[in-house]
Amino acid sequence: MTADAAPGTLRFCASVPPADAIQAHSLAVHTVAVLDEARDAAFQYPPIGRYLGDPALRGQLGALHGADPDAIFVGNGSLQVLDLLVSLLLRSGEPEVWVESPTYDRALEVFGRHGVRLVGIPVESDGLDVEALRQRLRSGSPAFVYTIPDFQNPTGVTMTESKREALVELAATYGFAIVQDILYRDLRYHGSMPPSLAELAGLGPARVISLASLSTVLSPGLRIGYAISDPETAHALAALAESTYLSPAPLCQAVAARCLAGDVMLTTVGRIRHLLRPRHDAAVTAVRRRLGGALVTIPDGGYYLGVQLRVQADEAALLGAARAQGIALTRGSAFHPPCSPPPPDRHFLRLPFHALEPDDFAYGVDRLAQICAQFAGSARS
Repeated sequence: MTADAAPGTLRFCASVPPADAIQAHSLAVHTVAVLDEARDAAFQYPPIGRYLGDPALRGQLGALHGADPDAIFVGNGSLQVLDLLVSLLLRSGEPEVWVESPTYDRALEVFGRHGVRLVGIPVESDGLDVEALRQRLRSGSPAFVYTIPDFQNPTGVTMTESKREALVELAATYGFAIVQDILYRDLRYHGSMPPSLAELAGLGPARVISLASLSTVLSPGLRIGYAISDPETAHALAALAESTYLSPAPLCQAVAARCLAGDVMLTTVGRIRHLLRPRHDAAVTAVRRRLGGALVTIPDGGYYLGVQLRVQADEAALLGAARAQGIALTRGSAFHPPCSPPPPDRHFLRLPFHALEPDDFAYGVDRLAQICAQFAGSARS
């Protein structure tokens, strides 16, 4: 059984990539090559003065995304890049940011540090509730909308193409920016990939900034996060970064560039899909069997399943009962902005399937169903 915090504890809260997915040997080989070929540059400051990131890496990322390398800013992880983006985008004077509810809890922490006024827009099984967004826009618009359109963290939901088109149209009409977090986009196990919001925006008036990372498709330890926007925005982010932490780590970016130039990232993505497809399928089966209709959606990719449980107990009691049974859960309310708490009669839970063997995941779901049955309510929606 997977254990971490205490002997016998099953961690239904892990978010790190499974160790089997990381090609540590290949990463080490490329690191040695960088140190052999460019050790002086690897241990020195990179050029100072609105430095966008390693040119070779930005070239590879540009080819990967079909983007201008001069429109790409590379920082130390996607959360740091998001933090810089918030500082930049709020300069317009509009302090509101609209987010999916629920959404990534650490993004909410970033917004909170900036004193952002948050507005939560509900997430449906096929993505952001565009009609709720449309209604809200009648009384004002945000600085930007933050969305995770592919295999959303924490629900696993993927936004349909029709909703993406509607969101881009609303952004063009009302003049707000869209920040799309595409961290999990490449981790699809079934079905076809809808176009990204940036692709749909094309050369139109809607402004879409893509926030991405190599943590899930290459290595979290390299700390490579980046934003794809336009040259002006990229250079503004670089100026903010320089005044914040001076420069990124040249060694990490050079290693990532070599990995993208070769086949390490491509084979890593294939390896992850091969490893996680059966875990995803088994997790969906386990939740349906033991928790009925609680599943928010069948993700077909990413790391997470989201469930909505009807339990006649408060969140603290539910999580405490889980801990007593050796199940560590993430607090579901942490994924909701303070202005948009979850309904009082339901508890949202994020269940990561990527880091657990199918038998361990099924065991955890069985325990969770038993815990729900202990309360007077039902775990079924």
